[in-house]
Amino acid sequence: MLGSLALGQAGPQFAALGTAMGAAGSLYEILDREVEIDPYDAGGLKPDYLKGRITVTNLKFTYPTRPDVEVLKEISFEANPGETIALVGASGSGKSTIIQLLLRYYNPQEGKITIDGVEIDKINIEFLRNFIGVVSQEPVLFNITIEENIKYGRENVSNDEITTALRRANAYNFVKEFPNGVKTNVGDRGTQISGGQKQRIAIARALVRDPKVLLLDEATSALDTESERVVQQALENASKGRTTIVVAHRLSTIRNADKIIVMKNGEIVEVGIHDELIARKGVYYELVNAQVFSEIHDSTGDIMAPGSSVPINRSVSNSSENEGYMYRRSIIEETLEVADASNPQTEKDLKRLKKELENEGAVRANLPKILKYAQPEWKYLLLAVLLSTVQGCVFPAFSLFFTQIIEVFSRRPGDPKLKTEGHFWALMFFALGSFQGIATMGSIFFFGISSEHLTMRLRSMIFRNVMRMDANYFDMPRHSAGKITTRLATDAPNVRSATDFRLGSVFNAFVAVLCGICIAFYFGWQMALLAIAIFPLAGVGQALQMRFMAGRATGDAKEMENSGMVAMEAIENIRTVQALTLQQRLYDQFCLHLDGPHKTSRRKAIMQGISYGFSCSILYFLYSATFGFGLFLILRGTMQSINVLRVLYAISFTAGSLGFASAYFPEYIKATFAAGLIFNMLQEKPLIDGMTTNGKKPKLDGAVKLDRVCFSYPQRPKVPILQGFDAEVKPGETLALVGRSGCGKSTVISLLERFYDPLDGLLAVDGHDIRGINPTHLRSHIALVSQEPILFDTSIKENIIYGLPLGSVSEAAISDVAQRANIHKFISELPDVKLILHSSAGTTPGS
Repeated sequence: MLGSLALGQAGPQFAALGTAMGAAGSLYEILDREVEIDPYDAGGLKPDYLKGRITVTNLKFTYPTRPDVEVLKEISFEANPGETIALVGASGSGKSTIIQLLLRYYNPQEGKITIDGVEIDKINIEFLRNFIGVVSQEPVLFNITIEENIKYGRENVSNDEITTALRRANAYNFVKEFPNGVKTNVGDRGTQISGGQKQRIAIARALVRDPKVLLLDEATSALDTESERVVQQALENASKGRTTIVVAHRLSTIRNADKIIVMKNGEIVEVGIHDELIARKGVYYELVNAQVFSEIHDSTGDIMAPGSSVPINRSVSNSSENEGYMYRRSIIEETLEVADASNPQTEKDLKRLKKELENEGAVRANLPKILKYAQPEWKYLLLAVLLSTVQGCVFPAFSLFFTQIIEVFSRRPGDPKLKTEGHFWALMFFALGSFQGIATMGSIFFFGISSEHLTMRLRSMIFRNVMRMDANYFDMPRHSAGKITTRLATDAPNVRSATDFRLGSVFNAFVAVLCGICIAFYFGWQMALLAIAIFPLAGVGQALQMRFMAGRATGDAKEMENSGMVAMEAIENIRTVQALTLQQRLYDQFCLHLDGPHKTSRRKAIMQGISYGFSCSILYFLYSATFGFGLFLILRGTMQSINVLRVLYAISFTAGSLGFASAYFPEYIKATFAAGLIFNMLQEKPLIDGMTTNGKKPKLDGAVKLDRVCFSYPQRPKVPILQGFDAEVKPGETLALVGRSGCGKSTVISLLERFYDPLDGLLAVDGHDIRGINPTHLRSHIALVSQEPILFDTSIKENIIYGLPLGSVSEAAISDVAQRANIHKFISELPDVKLILHSSAGTTPGS
């Protein structure tokens, strides 16, 4: 029996082994995978000198995820050193694919690419990528300082070289205006600076490499007019003596190219310079006329709407800070918090909850307040508590049954009572087991129902409340996406811990210990006093054993967080990492952050061994003391031997339940902290309620007027963005807002969408102050396309109709808007047409 109990204790560890084996399977699948293009491969040629003559011959390529769609069809061209080659064409024509093949993100199925006659698959991969500088359409910056981002371009770069690169990229002036200059942290994905500033820093990072080949994939697309001209000139100067391949949609970028290659459906259809291609009136001419390219005009006067005489008052701030729709903090570390919080015993969980509770000014909740939110399930909770209470009688009863069967078996073999009483008590054990099984199953079932309903209710209430909030709510660091995700994914289940089966273990233990003490005092009060005095140590040992079984956090929280941040940034931006050959550097950083947790885990292993050894041995020491005292009482005639066993087993069997009950209290403390954060979150009210039914719902034609509008972001109240801004747009007119990054252009859009309300002045639509219009009604009349398009992880069709009532848009209407957006042909070429699953990383930026 004792052996089977030991095997039962090993059961949870078999589950842990199964989990480990399942996880190891996924890991070994990655470790055993053969890499076609190995960035760590030290082999390959490293030519002493390369001029940069690129030759592409009969190139054919299909993406591994779309083998049925031929992206490149026998592409051939040549780029001589010092030449600038422009690749143009509609989205999806294969332009960016050529860039990716040059960087050896993929290998072509047929054909070859050579540099100075050497096939690139023969060149050492790190040498090749260090030979090339690349700036993509969507610049990637890492969550480090500007200086460190530029140093990612080339190791051991001097401060003077950084300054030179910033000047050539037209970034020096705005960088020096930051309080910390080049030491300014750009935030996750560069969210602490504007899009144009991000692009210029990315260009500086490319220029500091002093590459022989420049690959520019819409490198100036995010810049304003003035900066675009200056940076374009800088790039043209940097291109001298270098082979430059440009993918662009701006005529100013490609007009002066030495050769323009026009692509269509993965084929080269025209080659020439700008004037020649325009004169031919072929595909290039059609693209220009269809306004696939945008011309940059030199006008610097007041901007007028076409066909309108409405001037724009330029009384706005010159702040160069990021003024996007909302201030976004890094969510990487907080996503890590969600992942790391999965271990219910980690001290990091409690530390995080205490810190957030303090930062948000919330009050720790208590069990009655938590039960108030679980009130709809009071019947389930009551049944669960009653069953747990009844379940607590099992261990005391077992102690009596066990000693009684020992007394029966001590009779002589010929005693007639041996058979009858033996059968009777054997059946009593069976009945006790059945009783225990039913009570336990019912208790866990009813606790499970009530706690899961509570979790679902809290998650629903949190998400609904979040959906009501205005942009200012999300600007606050404590309401970042990561923290809200933590509330939904981790904190709501943490609250459940206060009302799940572990609460039942408290009632179970209370009843068991109370009954055990009563039994002990009934059969021998002297020994009961000794047992009560020393057997709590057994409970401590049991708690230590359970804590060891559950496991402890084995790393320093901050270091684990930092290592996870490095890993996530590297994986999310893997193509930039590959282009900059940062694999080894980021790997070294990752390992460095793990050194601390590794040393900590070794120290904790020693302590865990000591505590586990104590927990395993303490019970036997206690048995020694109690049996010795029991013998003393027997010899004095104070107690019978069977009563010694009754007292001992009544205390020892029930004391063990304290160890199980102790597992509840860490979870309860965590639940009270999490509940305090959630209840505080539910009490917050929006300044602009996005789900309210209040407000006017007038018919809107689109006349917009801004009259002396003043505004500053709530998180930066001392930085004025708009100062007496005036503008008026009549229905059908087009108004262009231009200016330097941070001057307030996007802020006007934010105010019109009612992400924020102006501090002063009037913003009206068709003569109605938008503060009096229902927000949902207002936004249903506005369509927004932002600088960085956001697509949801669903089908292209569903992305197109997102936000509209189901069934309100016909297939014909979807097809019509796809054609007007110039993506219908691109969609039609995909294997599953408009139903194909889609994510923002699944297509080209232009698509």
